Amino acid sequence: MKIQSNVPGVDTTLPTSGVARSDSRKVGVPATEPGREGDTVRIDPRASLLSAAEASLADAPAIDSTRIDEIKRAIAEGRFEVDSARVADRLLGSVRDLLLTRGD
Repeated sequence: MKIQSNVPGVDTTLPTSGVARSDSRKVGVPATEPGREGDTVRIDPRASLLSAAEASLADAPAIDSTRIDEIKRAIAEGRFEVDSARVADRLLGSVRDLLLTRGD
């Protein structure tokens, strides 16, 4: 089997003889490397916070339909007011963020 590589000079040919999916030792990889016993894997504590945040965001609706209905009613009743200074500040903030990310 040959995996194409975009990096010149890198050989990505994989051995095809003696390969067994259920037992990595048949591929020629030892179950444990000498001198590597006792290796541990540590997960950053922030990973659990990220996981919890993702779970809570998954439950939150992407659109606040109640807020949308309130704005529609305000527009229909003629009491919706646009704060132009606030709109301008947020627009400038968005442009600033876009310019800063392009510089990276």
